[in-house]
Amino acid sequence: MGKIQFYGAISLDGYLATTDDNIDWLTGLPNIPADVGADTLAAMSSAILGRVTYEAVQTMAPGSPLNPHNPTMVSYVLSRQARPSQPGYTFTSTDVVTLATQQAQQSGNVWIVGGSGVLTPLLAANLVDDLYIQIAPILLGTGKRLFGELTQPQNYQLVTTNQYGPLAEVVYHRVN
Repeated sequence: MGKIQFYGAISLDGYLATTDDNIDWLTGLPNIPADVGADTLAAMSSAILGRVTYEAVQTMAPGSPLNPHNPTMVSYVLSRQARPSQPGYTFTSTDVVTLATQQAQQSGNVWIVGGSGVLTPLLAANLVDDLYIQIAPILLGTGKRLFGELTQPQNYQLVTTNQYGPLAEVVYHRVN
C-alpha cells in the first residue's frame, strides 16, 4: 500500500500562488538545484491535482510530464466538466477522498499536487501521510493558501529539514 503525500512549495506567508494562479515568484528563484525532490518524486506512482493546477502546469510546460522523475506516472485531474484524457492525464469527477484512497491501495505513493481544494478534504479525512513543503523566501501578502479550514486539529511530527538553494524544506509525517 502506498502513502498519500503532499509535495509542493509555498511562500513564507503560506501561499501557493498569487490570486491569479501565478507562480513566477517561485519559478524565478535562482540557484535551485535541478534534482530537488528527485527521490521523493521518483517513488510517486500517481498524482492527484485540480483543474486549475493542471492548466497552470500546461501553460508553463506544455506537453511535458508532470513528474520528470517518473514520466510514466498517471495523473488524475479533478474536474466537474467531462474532458477527454490527455497523455499522462486522466480527468475525473470522482471525489478526492475516494480517488486518493483507491490510488493508495496500489503500489507506489500518491502525490497530492495543488492547493487547499485538493489537500484540505484529504487532511480532514486523516489520509495525508506526509507533507513535503518547500518554503520560498518571499512574502506575497495575498494569494491562494495551501491549507483550508479544518474542523479537527491535525498532528504531524517533523522528520527532517533540508536546504535547496534559497528553499527551506520541512518534511512532516502524520502522527496517529
